[in-house]
Amino acid sequence: MSLFELAFPDSLAQQRRARARLRDRAEEPVDYCFSFAVARWLARRCPGELSIDWDAFDDSTRLDELLRQLLHPSEDEYFDSGWVSTRDWIDMAMAGFDGTDFDWLMAQLTDKRMQRVWTQLYDAAEVPLTWNLSASRYAKARNAFPVSRVVTRNHGMRSRPRFPKREILKPLRNIELLDARRGARLIDVAMASLATRHRETYHFNYANPREVYLASIGDGVSVAVFGLLPEHRFPLECTMGFLVLANGIPIGYGGSSVLFKQVNTGINIFDDFRGSEAAFLWTQVMRVYHQLVGCTRFIANPYQFGGDNTEALRSGAFWFYYRLGYRPVLPDIRRLAQQEDTRIRRDRAYRSNIKTLRRLASCDMHLLLPGARAGEFFDERWFDTVSMLATDALAAANGRARRKSSALAPIIEALSPDDWSRKDRRLMRELLQAKDGDRELVYARRLANNQKLLISLKKACRRAE
Repeated sequence: MSLFELAFPDSLAQQRRARARLRDRAEEPVDYCFSFAVARWLARRCPGELSIDWDAFDDSTRLDELLRQLLHPSEDEYFDSGWVSTRDWIDMAMAGFDGTDFDWLMAQLTDKRMQRVWTQLYDAAEVPLTWNLSASRYAKARNAFPVSRVVTRNHGMRSRPRFPKREILKPLRNIELLDARRGARLIDVAMASLATRHRETYHFNYANPREVYLASIGDGVSVAVFGLLPEHRFPLECTMGFLVLANGIPIGYGGSSVLFKQVNTGINIFDDFRGSEAAFLWTQVMRVYHQLVGCTRFIANPYQFGGDNTEALRSGAFWFYYRLGYRPVLPDIRRLAQQEDTRIRRDRAYRSNIKTLRRLASCDMHLLLPGARAGEFFDERWFDTVSMLATDALAAANGRARRKSSALAPIIEALSPDDWSRKDRRLMRELLQAKDGDRELVYARRLANNQKLLISLKKACRRAE
């Protein structure tokens, strides 16, 4: 209960007591195989706190492949002799190094020209780590974004809005673009909030400190939205992560794919904060995205509410989305949902069984805001087709064009832009520049209003099917 009281205290005294209890209670170490992106962050932010868990290393063959890239030619014979274990060789190689074996390993993997190689080899090695959180600033009880004042909650939690769509459309007073220093600090909070829970996400691993937006939604709760670094952006869609905080304490997160006027996203509330105000918070996240990108359609994929996700299935997550206005896209599933909803309303004791919930979770759900148009929807199954079209366009270009062109350029080239008007070509140039700019939100907004690209892509994908 203590973490909950840090985020949602009834009084300042209650928060102080909760903080004292957490300070006296040691957090369990985290044992996990992090990706190279997270391992690199941990090495920079938490020196001396992590070490390789050799007892959990069943086979170090893949780690040996990584280490071979670091060897001096004079070391090859001994390393491959079979006389020394991987662990003993690292102990020998790091003699005089001030840090753990994990610190030493990561200190060898700093050459920026080799980052792609290091990523592939390190991830393949699946290095088991132990993170000692006893004195870490990123332990759950200490990991927080600074706030100017603590807001108490003696009036309780906020419930699901009666009219969710109206709530989403309500303008926010302001959404602040943080400076790079505060943006980096908030990214650290986001990274740690997942790493301490044996999780990670691409949206935080490659977040851009120069593109972090922070929106206050009242009662000490805020929503942070993160853009991606230019080199890690996706070719067509704009991918952004978000973190929900209460009094600076991270309480939930998610990611999103922003494409034209649609946003595919979902929310995860950390276990420590279940039973708070999830429905209200999710509505506010959608409200923030609507204000940022002007979207009129939200998409939830089946995994969010039970497709190949037993936990979401058993929790009845389908109804969480349904009661906020999401509806299944397939007519027969939509009719089934309506029938089940009617039975639930008539009999409060009635619950959909697992078989029914599994059927309900067999297709996407959409929430449509006023102004949403069927013609503005881009089916995400076409992403594969778009990628194929890009390969065709690149095949017609020389090798230099393949290496040098913007990620979005081959997609546009595949649409035969020579036939476009001067205005269309100008808008496409501006779109390309925005894609590689400092803030991808500029691109997302331009894309949302580019009907020419949307129509051309849909026509090209249908022809290719």
